[in-house]
Amino acid sequence: MRHSPDPAADLAKARDWRALRMALPYLWPRDDPGLRARLVLSVILLNAAAFVNALVPVLFGQAVDQLSQTSSALVAPVALVFAYGFVHWLGKALNELRWTLYGPIEQRVKRYLGLAAFRHLHELSLRFHLGRRTGSLSRVLDSGLRGTDELLFNVVFIILPLFAEIAFMCAVLLAWFQPVFALLAVGTLGLYTVALVIGSEWLRRHQRRAVIEQNEAHGKAIDGLLNYETVKFFGNERHIADRYDEALHRVEKLTVQALIGRSITGLLQVSILGVGLTAMLLLAGGETASGGMTVGDFVMVNTYMMQLLRPLDRMGQLYRQIKQALIDVENLMALFEQPPEVTDKPGAIALPKGPGEVRFENVTFAYDPRRGPVLNNVSFTVAPGRVLGLVGSSGAGKSTIGRLLFRFYDPTGGHILIDGRDLREVTQASLRAAIAVVPQDPVLFNESIYYNIAFGRPDAGRDDVIAAARLAQIHDFVASLPDGYDTMVGERGLKLSGGEKQRVAIARAVLKQPSIFLFDEATSALDSHTEKAIQRSLREVSRGMTTLVIAHRL
Repeated sequence: MRHSPDPAADLAKARDWRALRMALPYLWPRDDPGLRARLVLSVILLNAAAFVNALVPVLFGQAVDQLSQTSSALVAPVALVFAYGFVHWLGKALNELRWTLYGPIEQRVKRYLGLAAFRHLHELSLRFHLGRRTGSLSRVLDSGLRGTDELLFNVVFIILPLFAEIAFMCAVLLAWFQPVFALLAVGTLGLYTVALVIGSEWLRRHQRRAVIEQNEAHGKAIDGLLNYETVKFFGNERHIADRYDEALHRVEKLTVQALIGRSITGLLQVSILGVGLTAMLLLAGGETASGGMTVGDFVMVNTYMMQLLRPLDRMGQLYRQIKQALIDVENLMALFEQPPEVTDKPGAIALPKGPGEVRFENVTFAYDPRRGPVLNNVSFTVAPGRVLGLVGSSGAGKSTIGRLLFRFYDPTGGHILIDGRDLREVTQASLRAAIAVVPQDPVLFNESIYYNIAFGRPDAGRDDVIAAARLAQIHDFVASLPDGYDTMVGERGLKLSGGEKQRVAIARAVLKQPSIFLFDEATSALDSHTEKAIQRSLREVSRGMTTLVIAHRL
């Protein structure tokens, strides 16, 4: 009967190899020879420890034979006991020494991978972030880094040493005893591995679905916490809890199915190891009874099997951990496969500092072609140092113009130029350095007021930060606070009022020292008195600057 291919299993293997290939540059970085040297030394220590551990049963068996002899001389058995103790200590010491090499490797790899993922997420387009759940994304990042850590640890400290010990053990068995002992050991290991792989692959299909559902459940939990006030406003605590419980119920069901499968697989593996150990000891016992082997040889065979059974007993759990880690790493690597929608073209130049003329030429843009264009052949020019108001109803495309100017998206037709240069011809970093935005709902970091203002230009001095705060008419308010500029604003700036957050955003934009200001409905959510005060601040800070003002009304 021909074996029918399993597309799901083939796809899972392909995903595993893809995840490993993508993670390999972080495990073996070209620009960090120190890390690579540590990896090489770890492998050398690994093989040395495996070789030493393979000698332990030999010395123990020889000591048993020497002690069982009737000769009164104790020099040889005592020497063998000392040698056994020393080799046992040496094997453990080499294992501990690997920690001194592995620790920096583990932390450096996590740092490289975490930083690369963080940078890549910030390079992805606005469309990606608008469509993702923050909770799910944080879960993928956290699980992916933890999975990389587990994968590296299990391979370096358990899998490779076990394989090395098996190789040395089989070599000793072949050299010391009849080939049947090595064949029995290899056969037991082979059957155990087959049962492990088949059972774990079945288990993995359930684990993969459980991980996906778990990420979704985590995302819903974080979503509910971020919208705490909305939940309270509508008294929907029960609804949001039931929604979270439904997701947890799906995770529970899939996880229980996986646990049952794991139990059945574990029973099969334990049975294979038990039969293999019994067969090996029966054979060794028969040889010892017939005089073909000494008592020390029998002890050595048993010690070898017990030495292998302990790690093998963990192999089922270890294999599942590795598969789970691969799923987590694969989910993290899938983020790296997300291409940025907007990229710098080859040969893009930095936008030269200029007067700040903005020109839209027949710009057309659609978020989704199925919905039709939001902008259709829009053309206008903002002369340097002048103010242009973009006024219209909600959904008219006003904010879209701001997003296109900031190059969160590229237009599907037409051109956008600053000082005569097409935005697609210049680097995104230089373009965004030339524009400062004050949005309708500014989001602040959960840091101090000083940090949030200084974020506009992190290398600015304290005097510059205070000068920007004075221009934004917020310095007096900050100075009146008990902690002054060190006052924490809370998550998303929720400890400040709407007007105070707007003034911090204005100060941050002023500190950036841009060529162009973009005020995107910066006062629409404020009361009339605060709106007039903020408008005075906006007029003051944008005096003589090219300015686009997006608003619902004149």
